[in-house]
Amino acid sequence: MKLRTFYTFAGLIGLYFLLESKAGGPATQQNLRVTGAPSEGTCANTGCHTAGSFQPTVSMSLFDGGNLAIKYEPGKTYTLKIINSPISGSPVSYGFQAVALNATNAQAGAWGTAPASTQTKTISGKSYIEHSEPHPTGVFELPWVAPAAGTGAITFYAASVASNNNLQVSGDGMAKNSLVIQESGVSSTSEASQELATLEVRPNPVADMLNLRITSLVAGPHKIHIYDPTGAMLKTQPVYVQQGQTEANVAVGELAPGLYLVQLCGEGHMAAVQMLKR
Repeated sequence: MKLRTFYTFAGLIGLYFLLESKAGGPATQQNLRVTGAPSEGTCANTGCHTAGSFQPTVSMSLFDGGNLAIKYEPGKTYTLKIINSPISGSPVSYGFQAVALNATNAQAGAWGTAPASTQTKTISGKSYIEHSEPHPTGVFELPWVAPAAGTGAITFYAASVASNNNLQVSGDGMAKNSLVIQESGVSSTSEASQELATLEVRPNPVADMLNLRITSLVAGPHKIHIYDPTGAMLKTQPVYVQQGQTEANVAVGELAPGLYLVQLCGEGHMAAVQMLKR
């Protein structure tokens, strides 16, 4: 009986350290790449977080100072904002991993100085940025230096976990997403081929109800985000976009008068337009 107790205790200790190591970042601790990029897995299928709790969703946006960037200038520093938004429950902590790749799935640009509680790790020539300890919120702001001219479109891939922090492999939730950013200065023909959706605000200025006309080449679930001039996301609303034109309404009566950015975010692409609230 004592021997069985010893092995049980040893197994629990081993599980504890295994989970603790993954809580410190999968690339750094275990050489795991879990962003959902091509040929990569996610946190949900590597034995880390196996349950679909909290129903989290992940959105990504690139900012140039306080302004949303839909293209990048070579060599310029930007901020990639990743937001994990749970639909249900109350997660205790959050984690993430992200990578930026070019059209051939090679490293694109470089991560700047890792903020507090984050770290970078290079695996097979690709630089991954991830949590170094569990975060109390699902918002991550990460510095990224754009690559050299001629790189072309780059894609950010990210996966994020919402956790109950109970040191078990169950009871957590994972979501992933990708974001394509074009290089500034590409030809108009190339830009048109990559523009999957456009937005039109009607009327503009807006009083209480934002009416959006969405013209899209693809159908599927999207999200509408509204940002203030500092880059803070104030509202988010899901919308299913049809191929062709879709009308969507968002209540904005509670917003203060001023200029806002409205973003349509889908799998791997986004569109944006300014809105003046009166």
